[in-house]
Amino acid sequence: MTTVEKVFAVVRDLILELKDVDENDVTLDTKIESMAFDSLDFVEMQLVVQKKIGVALDPDSFASRQIATLRQLCEFVVEVKESATAPA
Repeated sequence: MTTVEKVFAVVRDLILELKDVDENDVTLDTKIESMAFDSLDFVEMQLVVQKKIGVALDPDSFASRQIATLRQLCEFVVEVKESATAPA
C-alpha cells in the first residue's frame, strides 16, 4: 500500500538531492513554490515518482489540482496510485 509517508520519503530524498536545502526545511507542509523548482526539477520528480512508486504524473492534472504543498503532492500521488489499482 502506498501511503503519504512513503511518497514523501521518495520526494524528500529527491529534493535533498536536487536542491541545496536543509533537510529540516523539507516537511509535508513545505510550499512547493519555496523550493524554486525549475522545469528540469519537475521532470526529474516525474521520472523518480514513476520509477519508484509506479505513478505517472500528468503535468496537466498536476497543474489543475493547484497543488501548493508537498503534502498535497504526496496525497495526489497516493490518490492516483489507488485509483489505478482499484478494481473496476
